[in-house]
Amino acid sequence: MTEVTLTALRKDLFRLVDSVLATGEPLVIRRGGRRLTLIAEAPKPALTPEERYDAYMAQGVREGADDWADDIDTNKSHWTWDPDTKFDLGDK
Repeated sequence: MTEVTLTALRKDLFRLVDSVLATGEPLVIRRGGRRLTLIAEAPKPALTPEERYDAYMAQGVREGADDWADDIDTNKSHWTWDPDTKFDLGDK
């Protein structure tokens, strides 16, 4: 574990931080008789599509989402579905 003073850290901040990120070795910073430790966070594993969906759904219903349809005037022609012709987008 590398140990430096705050003054030394200030002089070489970017190199020391890059070293912590590259090696994973914590950096101890001394200041006024106290110690502060800089530790690189372990990378989180990538989520599977199912985990992303579950995380999204766990957020719940967005505030105000239950009354959105009251403000929209539509003839619903864009909602027509025919399995033989795929989507019917009307005259658009």
